[in-house]
Amino acid sequence: MSRNTTLIPKRISSIRFGLMDPTEIRKMSAVEVKTADTYKDDGRAYSQGLMDMHMGVIEPGLVCPTDNCKYDESPGHFGHIQLELPVIHIGFVNLIKTALKATCNSCSKILLHDEKETHPNNPELSEQDFYHRRVRDIILKHGVGSTEFSKIIKEIEKVTSGTKRKVCMHCGAAQGKITLDKPTTFKEKLETQGTGKETERKLNPRDVREWLSGIPSEHLIFIGMDKVNRPEWTVLQVLPVPPITVRPSITLDSGDRSEDDLTHKLVDVLRINQRLRENRDSGAPQLIVEDLWELLQYHVTTYFDNQTSGIPPARHRSGRTLKTLTQRLKGKEGRFRSNLSGKRVNFCARSVISPDPYLGVNEVGVPKKIAKELTVPIRVTLRNREQMRQMILRGPDVHPGVNYIIRGDKRRVRINSRSRLINAGFRCHNPECGEETTMRPDLHQVLPAPNFLPGLVIRKEISRSMMTNLEVQNYVVDDAATIANLRGEDIDGHALESDDPRAILHNRWMWELEQQEKTNPEPFPEHLQVVCPHCGSPADEWGERTGTEDRLSTLDRDGNPKPGMLVERHLIDGDVAIFNRQPSLHRMSMMVHEVRVMEGHTFRFNLAVCTPYNADFDGDEMNLHVIQSEEARAEAKILMRVQEHILTPRYGGAVIGGIHDHISGAYLLSRPGTLIDRRHGLEMLGNIGWTGDLPEIVKDSNGKECFRGQDIISLIIPDNIHLRFRSRSNDDVVVKDGKVEGTLDKRAIGAEDGRLLDAIVQTNGPEKGAKFLDEFTQLSIAACTALGFTTGIDDEDLSPASLAAIEKANADARALVEEELAAFGKDGRGYEARPGRTPRETLEENIMVMLDEGKQKAGDIAKDELNQSGSTNAAVNMAISGARGSMDNLTMMAGSIGQAKVRGKRLERGYNDRVLAHFKRGGRGALDRGFISNSFKRGLEPTEFFMLSVSGRESLVDTAVRTAKSGYMQRRLINAMDDLKVFDDEMLSVRNTANRIIQFSYGEDGIDPSRGVHGSPFNIDVIVDEALGTEGATVVKRESFEREEKEEDLGAWDDDVSGNDGGEN
Repeated sequence: MSRNTTLIPKRISSIRFGLMDPTEIRKMSAVEVKTADTYKDDGRAYSQGLMDMHMGVIEPGLVCPTDNCKYDESPGHFGHIQLELPVIHIGFVNLIKTALKATCNSCSKILLHDEKETHPNNPELSEQDFYHRRVRDIILKHGVGSTEFSKIIKEIEKVTSGTKRKVCMHCGAAQGKITLDKPTTFKEKLETQGTGKETERKLNPRDVREWLSGIPSEHLIFIGMDKVNRPEWTVLQVLPVPPITVRPSITLDSGDRSEDDLTHKLVDVLRINQRLRENRDSGAPQLIVEDLWELLQYHVTTYFDNQTSGIPPARHRSGRTLKTLTQRLKGKEGRFRSNLSGKRVNFCARSVISPDPYLGVNEVGVPKKIAKELTVPIRVTLRNREQMRQMILRGPDVHPGVNYIIRGDKRRVRINSRSRLINAGFRCHNPECGEETTMRPDLHQVLPAPNFLPGLVIRKEISRSMMTNLEVQNYVVDDAATIANLRGEDIDGHALESDDPRAILHNRWMWELEQQEKTNPEPFPEHLQVVCPHCGSPADEWGERTGTEDRLSTLDRDGNPKPGMLVERHLIDGDVAIFNRQPSLHRMSMMVHEVRVMEGHTFRFNLAVCTPYNADFDGDEMNLHVIQSEEARAEAKILMRVQEHILTPRYGGAVIGGIHDHISGAYLLSRPGTLIDRRHGLEMLGNIGWTGDLPEIVKDSNGKECFRGQDIISLIIPDNIHLRFRSRSNDDVVVKDGKVEGTLDKRAIGAEDGRLLDAIVQTNGPEKGAKFLDEFTQLSIAACTALGFTTGIDDEDLSPASLAAIEKANADARALVEEELAAFGKDGRGYEARPGRTPRETLEENIMVMLDEGKQKAGDIAKDELNQSGSTNAAVNMAISGARGSMDNLTMMAGSIGQAKVRGKRLERGYNDRVLAHFKRGGRGALDRGFISNSFKRGLEPTEFFMLSVSGRESLVDTAVRTAKSGYMQRRLINAMDDLKVFDDEMLSVRNTANRIIQFSYGEDGIDPSRGVHGSPFNIDVIVDEALGTEGATVVKRESFEREEKEEDLGAWDDDVSGNDGGEN
């Protein structure tokens, strides 16, 4: 048998884009469009109109006359419009300009010498040979789309349009200067010989086409084209009309049709083209013809790009700007970014998020309602056959169940309330024969299965009858009525009406025949005979099935799903899914979690994972994507699990860690002297499922048995961890053989700053790190419950003496400002200015220093008293441990807020030389310019509140602007580095797709930042300790990498005011 080579699958090596020949446009066209009308009064499309059916059909029931396909099968076909006069394609204006500048206006040859010794740098070559070689070399090395290629074409254009090329070296014709009046008007300025005057002539599209058509094919390389394309094709004589499927019309509620924007523009083109033809045929004046020609050029230009500079955009009658071809493709809402790079997807869910500290860091709580809608395709095997059968019986409404079954013929069968009641196969003919009794289902009620062949099904077993062996031998199954109904007859052999309920079996059988005749060449049996094997039927009736039966049946004769069949079951605990929060700014914005089906309506996850997602719980929503293939699930588990991303690729530290209550609980539990009574201690260990040895029991002052808090924490730390660092309060923290000595705070277990968590992951791997995080987060929450942790407004209370001292400090600051203003006088002539500053600028700087010192004194007073309350003040504990806020925040709440600033200066702008109307004009005192003496707890005066709001608004606007700018910068960086890749060579070099080396070694050291130590490829302290054999050989000292947290003035409050979602301290 000869092999048809056209059907052999082949791999596409490359795709080539180019210009289309007008002849090719006519060849691929299904119809020439001549009329601007679309639909007749009876709703049918006009022949040779813009909605001609030869270009495709979009309505159900219609068949495309070009390919004889239905509306959902026909891809559509192009048509064409024969333009009365040529017009310029707006997308190739720059190419046309280059071609006109580089070629002769008479002979159209390139303005480069073709004789030897005409190139000054290489006398052995002509100019044409020299530039030909350069262009070819650049194409081979860098490609046509490279910047090098653009530069060489610009260089040739500059040479050919220079002052030395006023006369063509080929034909001797005088050359003019080509100019372009945007968008599509070309002009040539010629210098008259002898007079020196310049004459200007306009090049219409017909002149341009004639010029370009004369360029020899061997000269095209000098203007950036190859011999396959011709430059005159950039001037259109035939306009392609896209298929109707590209520009479908819609029917409004009123019954009227609304056409696509492209159809509207094509109507304009056709109407003007028709008017131009009529005027030319009638001998109209040239001025009218040229006006219509320009109007045709305008409509064709806006058809391609409706945002062309220099011309008004085409608009709908309502004033809306039309969205034409370029607008469909470019920009964020265009086809590439909106529909190809990013698109709406199936098998995903979106809901509000909420916290659940009792979930593991790699788990996500999924509402049961979502779990019953999202499905996972599972292939039935002998191992999971019984499990799948039970799920199928539950159906789609009971979790865990099945929504769809995919049969052998690839047809998806929906499991619904009706199909759940029935069980496919011949079970109704399968009595269960015992030694003395036989049980059989009742056959009185039967229905067709959703996958009908090969037999009948029962809806329910109404009763069971007991029979002896003797009765079985003589028993005949009475299914004559059922078989008659299957054939479309009643028991007497009369044909059933189509709407007769008894004909449902026959109708289903006919439907199956009709469906399979379309795709399955195997013939169906003409007659179906259903008999019982226990009453004399042939033995092979229960033998091998036909291929038709296998394809159409999803369940075997015993009601079990067949091995190899696909079952789309509900989400269950342990499934993997991708969890995502937008904006996705880094790779940790999409991670794989294990599903845990829960009640409720929100997604839930552990708070330790908030930082990489930048999530908080004030209404944020997140997306869940259910992975559909085994290969993708395996790959996601290896690459995207949460524990694989505990260490950030930015600097190698732990980006997943404790926040808020986690840090507060660890701080309370690990403080020296913390004792947990035995009952609460056992409850805490029970929460994490602890099965190992218990910590040492000690007794408190009352003789009660207790556990030391540090001993409880030490249980979950691996024994091979040896660590020494300083806490936020500058106390020593030592971990030796997994035993903790010292107070743990954010610097130990916090997200982005956790030394202890970092060491556990680097030493024991991500699995142990995730296990530690799970146990630690639950332990710290339990510690808050056991020890009690409550904060309130009374935590910011100060004594009357402290409040008086703060008021005095503020009053002294205001008095110093008044003295400084008195020294400055009215014009500041006698005031000493700093170098490079005016007297007024120097005055403002001095005032700022005075007010900042006053605020610092007030803050120190508040800090001293708050620190004295230390262990009993929950707000102070949160600030010291790093759980939330800082001592500066507390001083503003309890002491004094200080100066409100805009761009680092006092408030200046206002009305009539004052910030607010509450003050005198020209006032420059402390209160007049935004000094706030009150605290947040005492409350602000109206003027203080207004001035502080100015500072807050500045922060809000600044954050919004910075977000937009940084987002655009990130996009540009991503596009610029999109083709860069780290190659697996000796130096781990960075190269692009052209194999050009961008960086000899990735990051100059070839180290993956996530495998390093806070930006360093290794820790020198560890190496020294191991070499010397000193105690603590794996000490991880990070003092040089510590990032001191300094919050000045309103820094932390600005973050909150600006809406910083999920930003943790």
